[in-house]
Amino acid sequence: MAFEVVFTKRAERDFENILNYIDNEFGVQATIHFKGLVIDFASLIQNFPEIGSLERPEKNIRGFVVHRRLKVFYRIKEERIIILRLFDTRQHPDKR
Repeated sequence: MAFEVVFTKRAERDFENILNYIDNEFGVQATIHFKGLVIDFASLIQNFPEIGSLERPEKNIRGFVVHRRLKVFYRIKEERIIILRLFDTRQHPDKR
């Protein structure tokens, strides 16, 4: 059974902000590559929702390093995977 993947409003803003940052700093090709990484990750967790490590077990929040510069935080709820945040370490290398 494949899960439905949905983005919170905050995750959508993260995605747009990262896209803008990558486009401004690295160009169109890097932006296209980033979009592909996110799409591939969404497809992966649809079929393997527990692939991410438990970051906050009490809240069932999982994290997965999609790329060395991109970490995604998500929660599994019933038959949905809710993407909570996308974090690009290039923008904020001191935060997690």
